[in-house]
Parts: sequence; structure tokens; C-alpha cells
Amino acid sequence: MITMEIQEITQFKSVQKMLGELKLLTRSENTEKTYLKGLVSFTKAMSIENLDEFVEKIKSQTIDANEIHKDFVVNLANKNMAPKTVGAWAASIKKFLSSNGIDLTRTVPIKVYNIHEDTLPSTEDLKKILASCSLRTKTIILLLTSSGLRIGELRNLKISDVNLNSEPSVIRIKGLTAKERKSRTTFISNEAKQVLQSYLEARKNNGHQITDDSHVFATNEGTQMSYQNLQFILNNVFKKVSKKEGKRYGLHPHSLRKFFKTQLISAGVPAPIVDRLSGHARYLAREYELYTEEQLKEWFVKGMKNLELLS
Repeated sequence: MITMEIQEITQFKSVQKMLGELKLLTRSENTEKTYLKGLVSFTKAMSIENLDEFVEKIKSQTIDANEIHKDFVVNLANKNMAPKTVGAWAASIKKFLSSNGIDLTRTVPIKVYNIHEDTLPSTEDLKKILASCSLRTKTIILLLTSSGLRIGELRNLKISDVNLNSEPSVIRIKGLTAKERKSRTTFISNEAKQVLQSYLEARKNNGHQITDDSHVFATNEGTQMSYQNLQFILNNVFKKVSKKEGKRYGLHPHSLRKFFKTQLISAGVPAPIVDRLSGHARYLAREYELYTEEQLKEWFVKGMKNLELLS
């Protein structure tokens, strides 16, 4: 199985170098997994048994890195794989090589296009989901739609990161848990705060010991939820209001982040403010667009009505 192959491939020092660099650039578990899958596919397609030896052969000019990268991309294309997958796996090999001091001088251009059109959830769709889902699922959805958090950021959120005594409640994302490795502040709606308080109280009633270091969302046993578990929960409820397009449904977890951004912009909140709240990297934004927490709070409050789903 591919899981065992990934475990085996991470034993190579050359792969560990790549993973080390990835951790400096991103905290995304999905990116790491995609790159590892790309490497597994690469070793299969190119009949490579030892990646450390493969790197040394390139450095000794026994193998042409440009040619083998090209051969791999062509091999993927001949299998009629999705262009996004071809692009991601080709990028994984390029990153693997650069992490080991090998830079490609020629690359194969890959045209990437969207097979599925992104669907934005309507307020009515979300209200329908919230009316029939569990308290935990309701809390997850309301936090995502009113804060702009990514799934990975929500998963790593701890009690100490949330200030429910503030008006509106504040969420602080630590750089170590953010995808872009940059700390930021965002907020949640009053209705999200109320549901979150009910969820935490329910956890206590179920015997969970909750401290400042506890994760906000937990399994029934009180342990941290996995990224895949959160995705499964959301995908499962999205089936109630979403049509299947190919292998996936029109709505997916990332749709809630898009809902947050779209609702705030439609309420008149400037795009740079929305980008700052959601942690979306924009060109030159970090250098020239600096806002105080009070300014961010004022704009969030102006758009908060658009994020409410229970009223």
C-alpha cells in the first residue's frame, strides 16, 4: 500500500532534507503528503530503488536531472492523469532535487486547469446543514465560516488561542501552526461564540479535562482530531445540499473559507482587511498594509452580520 511506501521513502536522507525544507515553508500536512506521493510515483516510474544513490549519480553527472524529470512528466501525462496532479508531482521532484543541491535548468511546461468549478455555499444551504448536524459539527462550521480559518489551523487551535471575553471574541493563530508560518488575529461571530461555549461545556460534561493547552476540537475520547477526520465530518454533511461532480461534491471544506471572504467583501469590508483576517498572502501586503488589531476588529464588526447563520 502507498502508506507503507511513504513510510519507507522517508527513511532516505535525501527525502528528509526535502521534508525539513518543507516544514520551514509550510505547515500543510496535505502538501507534505502530496510531495511524498509524487516521490513514490517517481521511484516506481523511473525504477529507482535508492534515492540517496540516485542523488549522488546526478551530482557525478552519471544521470541528467533535466532528462529524467522530463521523462517522469511525460510518463504521467501518458497515463491521462489530472493536470493538477501532474503539476504537483512534477513540482515535488523539482523540490526534492533542489533540497539536495540540484537545480533543474529546463522544465516541461504544464497547463493546469480546473476540472471542477468551485461552488460557494449559500446561506440557505448552510442553515439547512446546521439545523440537523451535531453540536460539534455545528461549532466547526460556525467557527470556519465566521473566522476564515483553514482546516489545519482549526485542528491545531487551542483553548489559549481563543479569547471569549473579548467583544467580538478573538482568535490568535500562531505562526508555527499557520500555513504561511505567519501569526495573525481574526475573530468569530457572537453566535459562533455561543455555540462554542455550549460545545466546550458538553465536552466537560462528557468527562474531558479542558485546560489552556487543550485543543478546542477533540474526538469522543478527548484526543486531538485528525485533519482527515475534520474533512470527513464536513464532507459528510455537505452531501445533503451538494451535487456530486465527478469524484467529489461541489461543496468541500475550503468552501467555508470562501464563504467567509465573500460575505465580508459583499458587506463592504476592504479586500486587504479580509486577506489579513483569513491569512491570505497578497503581493506586497506584508510590507505596505499594516493594521492594528483595533482596526481589524472595527471592520470585522461591520461585516459580522453577513456571517450570521442561525438568526
